[in-house]
Amino acid sequence: MRTSSLWSQTLVFPTIWSTIAFIVSFISPAGRLLTWSPVQGLGAYQWMLPTVGTIGIDWVMAAWALVCSQVAEAWLMGDESIEDDGLLLAPDAPARLRVKPHPTRQASIILSAILVTLALPSLLLNELPLPTPYPTSTPLSVGCVIPSFERYKHHVPTLDDYISESQRLTNSARVLLWPESAVQFSSEEERDQAFAKVRTEVTGSYVGVSFEEAYTLPGEKRSSKRTGVALISKASPEPHMMYYKRHLVPIAESFSLTHSTVPPSIYTIDLTHPKEVNKTDWAPAPNYTRPIPVTASICLDFAAPLPFSDLNSRPALILAPARTWHLSIGFAMWQQAKRRAEELGSTLLWCDGGAGGVSGIAGQGYDQVIQVGPGSWIQNIEIQYPFDDRRTTFAYLGWFIVSLLWFATLADSVEFVYLPFVGSFAAGRRVLDRVVPQNQAQQNPNLLD
Repeated sequence: MRTSSLWSQTLVFPTIWSTIAFIVSFISPAGRLLTWSPVQGLGAYQWMLPTVGTIGIDWVMAAWALVCSQVAEAWLMGDESIEDDGLLLAPDAPARLRVKPHPTRQASIILSAILVTLALPSLLLNELPLPTPYPTSTPLSVGCVIPSFERYKHHVPTLDDYISESQRLTNSARVLLWPESAVQFSSEEERDQAFAKVRTEVTGSYVGVSFEEAYTLPGEKRSSKRTGVALISKASPEPHMMYYKRHLVPIAESFSLTHSTVPPSIYTIDLTHPKEVNKTDWAPAPNYTRPIPVTASICLDFAAPLPFSDLNSRPALILAPARTWHLSIGFAMWQQAKRRAEELGSTLLWCDGGAGGVSGIAGQGYDQVIQVGPGSWIQNIEIQYPFDDRRTTFAYLGWFIVSLLWFATLADSVEFVYLPFVGSFAAGRRVLDRVVPQNQAQQNPNLLD
C-alpha cells in the first residue's frame, strides 16, 4: 500500500475544497447562501447537477483553479529539471535523463484533459423543455397567486383576497400556489376553517395554501408559531399534503417561529384529460388519468444541501412558496431553488410574495423569471409522460458523493482499488509513472512516494 502519490496529491485540493463547502452548508444556518459554491454561469457543467450535485460542481471549479494556478506557476518560474527533485544522476548520465517536464505539470495536463472531457456532454444534451404533443408529455398549467393592491386595495392581502384571486385563476390553472405566510391563523381550528373555505370556494384547482399558524403542543400551555403549506382541493376533506418549514432565517424568524423536523412528502395528483382530448387518448383505462407526483418546501429550505434526501421517488413538481425582503435576496434564493430542482430532476414552481420577490419556473429545461414583485401569473409547462419517478444519481447518493470523491482521490494510494468509476483517475497515475524512466525509479524508489 502506498500512502502517498503524485496523482492523489494533485486531486486532494479540489476534494478538500468541495468537502469543506459541503460541511459549511450543513453547519451554517443560511445553508449554501454563505458558501462559495457557484450558482450562475455553470455552462458546460450544468448537466452534472443530477449526477453529482453542487458537490461535483465545487470539485470542478477547484480543479480548474488548480490547473490555472499551475499554468501561472510554470509561466512565472520556467521549466525545472529532474535534478530539482533531489534525484542524483551520474556525471555521464544521458542528457535525456537530465531534463524532464516536472511531474506536477504532467498531472495538470491530465487533469485539464479530464475537465475538458467532462464538459463535452453538454454539446450533445438537449436542455430545452419537453415538446408539447400529448403522447410524449403532459401539459400542466400552474400559477402563482399574489393579490395586487390595485385590485383589492389592501397592502397586506387578506384570506378573502387570496380566495378571490384564486377563483379568478382557477379556470386557467390546475395547480395554484400562495406565497410564504400568505395568511395568518391564531389557532389550528381557525386554520382548518380557512382550509374548508378554500376547498368550497376554489373548486377547479389544487391550491397550495401557505400560512403561518399559532399552535400548542400537547401538555404545554405556551403556544408557538410555525410556517407551513398545505395542498387542498375539493377531492378531499383533508389536505392532501402538509409541510412545515425546517430552516428559519436567523434572527428574523428564529426568535418568533418554531422549525419543523418532518421532511417533505409526495402526493400524486391524478390529472384528468383536457376538454379537447379524448380520455382514451389521454391515459389507459380504468382511471384515464395521468399521475403528477408533487412535493413542497419553503424558501430557506432550498438553501440546505439535501432538503429532499428523505424522498423515495422523484417528484414531477415542487411547490416552493417564498417571501423575501429585497431583490438581491430574492434572486439569490431563486438561484438556490433552481439548483435543488436540477439536482432532483424536477420542475419548480417558485412563488415569492416579497416586495422584490423573484417568481418563476425552473428545472427540466425551464429557467424563467416570470415576474418580480407582486401580481399573479399563470404558466403552462410540460411534464414527462409516462413520468419516470426514479431518483437521480445525486438524489439517491446524497452526501455519499463526498465519499466517492475521496475514494477517487485516494484510489491510487491503495493499489488494490481499480474500479471503473475511478479508472480515469488511476490512468492518470499510470501516465505519470512514465515521466521518470524505470531505471531511475529503481535507483530511487522514494521518488514517487
